[in-house]
Amino acid sequence: MILPLKYITRLTVIAASLLAGCKTMANSEARPALLTRMDQSTQEGLTQAVSKAIGSKVTLAPDSFMAKPSVTIEPRSVNKRNGRIIDGRSLERPTQVDLMMMGESCYVMNRTTGEKYPVEGISCKPLV
Repeated sequence: MILPLKYITRLTVIAASLLAGCKTMANSEARPALLTRMDQSTQEGLTQAVSKAIGSKVTLAPDSFMAKPSVTIEPRSVNKRNGRIIDGRSLERPTQVDLMMMGESCYVMNRTTGEKYPVEGISCKPLV
């Protein structure tokens, strides 16, 4: 059985629309990401966003988010005047922060709270 040309054309248009819809849906989903480059402005932007995400000032390593899409932030220890930690240890749990990408936008997300903080001026790519 041979289909008329108008049916073949319609099927082609429908198939192309479905494929385009799938691609659009994939781009709108949040996915883990890695930085494509790290320079001073990128580090400053990430440091500010991560600090907001956990509610405390942080210092990030120069290779943060370059090889893994997440970082673990240890709680700041409370020290006595002599430099020793009060009670000898901290019972606070570390906080994990993920670099995520939705569409072309990158943001950091506090894994515990789920809160998202956009990071402007950085270049990231989805984790494959």
